[in-house]
Amino acid sequence: MAALLKIEYRDPLEPVTGVLVIDRLVDGVCAGGLRIAADVDADEIAALARNMTRKQAAFALPVGGAKAGLRMAPDHPARAAVLRRFLAAVAPFIERCWSVGPDLNTTMAELQRAAGDVGLPCLKLAVGRSRGLADPEFLRRYAFLDAAIDGWSVHALRAPAAVRAATLALGRALARPAGLRVAIQGAGAMGGGAAYLLARAGCRVVAWADDVRCLVADAGLDVPALLAGRRDGRLPELAADVRPSDAVLRADCDVLILAAVSRAFVIDDIPRLGCAGVVEAANLALAPEVEDALHAAGVLVIPDLLASAGGSLAVEALYAGAPDGPADVLAHVERRVAARIEHVLADSRATGRSPRAVLTEAIDGR
Repeated sequence: MAALLKIEYRDPLEPVTGVLVIDRLVDGVCAGGLRIAADVDADEIAALARNMTRKQAAFALPVGGAKAGLRMAPDHPARAAVLRRFLAAVAPFIERCWSVGPDLNTTMAELQRAAGDVGLPCLKLAVGRSRGLADPEFLRRYAFLDAAIDGWSVHALRAPAAVRAATLALGRALARPAGLRVAIQGAGAMGGGAAYLLARAGCRVVAWADDVRCLVADAGLDVPALLAGRRDGRLPELAADVRPSDAVLRADCDVLILAAVSRAFVIDDIPRLGCAGVVEAANLALAPEVEDALHAAGVLVIPDLLASAGGSLAVEALYAGAPDGPADVLAHVERRVAARIEHVLADSRATGRSPRAVLTEAIDGR
């Protein structure tokens, strides 16, 4: 099914193009992130927007899916100016129907700064308005996302909170709830936040990879030290066994978290995996045929539709309830993710079908 709307953008000053795809509007609104990458592809953006629609539907959220991208190198010298011009160009959609979040190579802080520079007080006002909340009340609640918890903003932790809930739920399903051994692919915003929250929950991060290297420590890596030395999604080489980046796939662990790229590995990699289960923290982290093969091999997979919904669920907390503080937002995310995963895994066990198949049937039947 074709997307509802596709807008192509060409920057007036730099050789940069962009695209906004709105897959569906539900109750007049849609949500999805804005990425920056040299290889942004309109077809992939459309696929990601469609995936966002399905992610919202997986949790019965009354929101459609969208996605946008700017095709330029993340270190482009005119990055900030290009971003401001793009947001100004699509401002009418942001004001009326598109709830914007971060994605690959962007952060909420950066997006909010650029939005403020072009007169947009909030990138998610459309959601509040669609729920009948006056702008001042929605902005009061939205301020919880800017609040800090242990030095991290709720914005930075809302997506990783879903990953933690998914990982712990998978650990329970694998009958390995205590001292869970975790490997993480990706050291950006999602991977870093997930490492922090999982370490706080008592998990051992035994392998962690960026795009260059994989650090391995059977007794568990020093997550706080690695976070302190992390720069631009790259891990420092501290006291650990340093291996090639793809060694994370072979790490001896209970759960492998894919928090870096789409289509993280192929079917031929499955026999060499060192995990019992996989959490898809990145959007479209695995191709459908790879998920099918993992299910056949007895490797349990929590799909991205469940594990990467933290951003949307955090916004739901603002309009569906009355949070008293920032911790309530993260607690809402984790409760919703844990409950949905437990339901999907119970159906998967009862029917012998993969979690993705169970979820797909539920979404398509709505």
